[in-house]
Amino acid sequence: MPRSFASGRVRVTLSGSLSNTLTDGSSTSVSHPSLAYSSSISNGINANQADRAWQSIGRTLGVGATETLDLYDMAGVDIGAGAGLDGLGQAVSPFEEIVTIAIVNNNAVGAAGQLEIEPAGVNGWTPIGSHTVANGGALRGQGILLKSQPAEAGFDITDGASNQITITATGGAVTYSMYLIARCDDNESSSSSSSSSSSSSSSYSSSSSSSKSSSSSSTSSSSWSSRSRSSSSSSESLTSSSSSATSSASSSSSSSSSATSSESSSSATSSESSSSLTSSSSSTSEYSSSSWSTASI
Repeated sequence: MPRSFASGRVRVTLSGSLSNTLTDGSSTSVSHPSLAYSSSISNGINANQADRAWQSIGRTLGVGATETLDLYDMAGVDIGAGAGLDGLGQAVSPFEEIVTIAIVNNNAVGAAGQLEIEPAGVNGWTPIGSHTVANGGALRGQGILLKSQPAEAGFDITDGASNQITITATGGAVTYSMYLIARCDDNESSSSSSSSSSSSSSSYSSSSSSSKSSSSSSTSSSSWSSRSRSSSSSSESLTSSSSSATSSASSSSSSSSSATSSESSSSATSSESSSSLTSSSSSTSEYSSSSWSTASI
């Protein structure tokens, strides 16, 4: 899972009260400057977002010493977890856009050492600008250089073309610190691909489940129809048997009546037929029983 960044914020506050005393002794004042800049940064790679962070506190350069930092991958720079790794021990590479960069000269105010910051002579990162003793832009003790670009484009870094800055201590030793909030655009395509794959998998599973459900329903329906046809056939067979039995009973009753001449003999024969029919109806349906009884009558 890609790393994430949360609760980011860049704040700059400038405040003060400018006063003026008039010749009559009265005074007036105004709150100048009054800056309360604040930019919230959430996780992501779009505007007002970031997914990378790095810092190195208390880096020391002797007088005249210089170091070149590769902002793309911090190659060779170890802040505790290993060269080129961030505070979690993960590879810095790649920093493709800088959202915020801050560099502070930690020397005391009035100390001799000044910190020069500029694009490196090779593959220099030009967005940092040139801040040297010669042009008056070097940082003295407690000086800070801060640049922030929360827009989606950020300050672009191009590996092998525009990715290195040079830091130099001039006039004395300097202890400085650097802070970065950055983005890696590669995470967008990775996340989108994962999301797309997940959606496709869900759709496939849903489709498969629907297909199985439909197949199961079809099979159950087919089995039910088959049982219904079987039941219907049994019913028809039973009705046919009942009809045969009724016909046979009627024939038997007719023969018995013809053969018997006396009324009592006829009644006995009729009674025997009725008993026979009643016995048969016990093992068949009510409908068959009614048919046989009617035939007996």
